[in-house]
Amino acid sequence: MLPIAVVYGEMDAEAAYHKAVLHPVHGPGTIEALRRIDGIRVEAPEDSDGVVAALEAGAEILITFVWEDRFLAGGLRWVQAVSAGMDQFPLEAFRARDVRLSSARGAHAPAVAEHAIALLLAVVRGLGPPMHDIPDRRWSVQPAFEVEGRTLGILGLGAIGEEIARRAVGLGMRVIGTKRRPELYVGVAERALGPERTIDVCQQADAVVVALPHSAETIGLVGRSELAALRDGWLVNVGRGPVVDETALIDALTDGTLRGAGLDVFEVEPLPATSPLWDIPTVVMTPHSAWSSDRLVDRLVALFEQNLRAYLGLGPWKTLMV
Repeated sequence: MLPIAVVYGEMDAEAAYHKAVLHPVHGPGTIEALRRIDGIRVEAPEDSDGVVAALEAGAEILITFVWEDRFLAGGLRWVQAVSAGMDQFPLEAFRARDVRLSSARGAHAPAVAEHAIALLLAVVRGLGPPMHDIPDRRWSVQPAFEVEGRTLGILGLGAIGEEIARRAVGLGMRVIGTKRRPELYVGVAERALGPERTIDVCQQADAVVVALPHSAETIGLVGRSELAALRDGWLVNVGRGPVVDETALIDALTDGTLRGAGLDVFEVEPLPATSPLWDIPTVVMTPHSAWSSDRLVDRLVALFEQNLRAYLGLGPWKTLMV
């Protein structure tokens, strides 16, 4: 990217720098990578109070996953989210105050897709029961299945869903899925249907992966009817917990409607110790960690640099939401 000093000509070099603040909830190496970007000064406070203080002291850019309404203080002009989901941000308040918001859409896709496939293989290959047997040192061979030749339904053929689809096709699976505007879909899935036909996808699939964001339209989208339509299949959720009716899922796993489930997200997080999911042997769970990757920081910083150029009027936004 162009040095900011070039944009500002002979302006004082320090004045040419834009001040940014990184929320303390971030991955290792993030601050070091951001500080290598020309044209910005990045602060990394230890807590949210420090974020507010930095914004009140002149920081105009906030890089964050966490949101608190008091962050609208000071001269905040742009929020770069480090998440693909936007449900935590007050979009209307941003519009009212002319604050830009860009997402991290696409940056997490490779890692989440690999994680989804890992969970899918774990439950289809029947790894849940042996994992539950480990504490008791019990040796018990369980039935297992293969994914090749089976149909995978992907709810949400967006950036993450498409990455999952590519990997599933590579494993010899037939892929169908849903997309808000299926007529615009271009990808490797054999067929894309509208969200209103979620139950049709469940009826046709041997396994379903949920890759949907949290929204008013997606809450409880996968309920008893959809799980019954999936019959002897498997469910994987790497989207958002509330998309799946958790009570209905527990019942479907307990009564044998489903063979198993791979879950990275839940209605309540952390998952309460009282949840029956902990004790169901056909469930393989991870603690909302599908996004984690040694390569994530590099992708996030590259995305931030492109959006920074747009913020400075030097090119198009990559992931502008507001």
